[in-house]
Amino acid sequence: MTEIEQRINDLVTNFINDITKLARQSAHDTLAQALAGVGGAVVSDLRLPRGRRGKGFIALSRRPKGAKRPAGEIDKLKDAVHAHIKEHPGERIEQINGHMGTRTSDLALPLKKLIADGAVRTEGDRRATKYFPGDGQPKGGGRKKRKKKD
Repeated sequence: MTEIEQRINDLVTNFINDITKLARQSAHDTLAQALAGVGGAVVSDLRLPRGRRGKGFIALSRRPKGAKRPAGEIDKLKDAVHAHIKEHPGERIEQINGHMGTRTSDLALPLKKLIADGAVRTEGDRRATKYFPGDGQPKGGGRKKRKKKD
């Protein structure tokens, strides 16, 4: 190997080592932030949200499968969803989940309550449903009946 080839090889090796160190440090920092709760305390009883990382994520408490959520958690999520819909009217539930780091199953009950209270109104059906701030008038009655296809 010539002297120039050796120098190139050394530079490439050093570059790879530097990139590896930076990637490890970045992964370490990301993990530390994910595990840090309010005030820097380690969070052990909260599930980290899926999706993009950023502000506005709601960490939901862990519970056994099939267990009911506490009313306080539902109210907290209901308030957060309502605030998000006010800021971002016309989004579908998938988009709301992306911003908040939640799942559709997490938001189903809070959205039903918001719609029943009149705090949120909807346009569209099923996956095309878009959510908008409501007029504050509680909705009467139960579930809408769908027309049968002939």
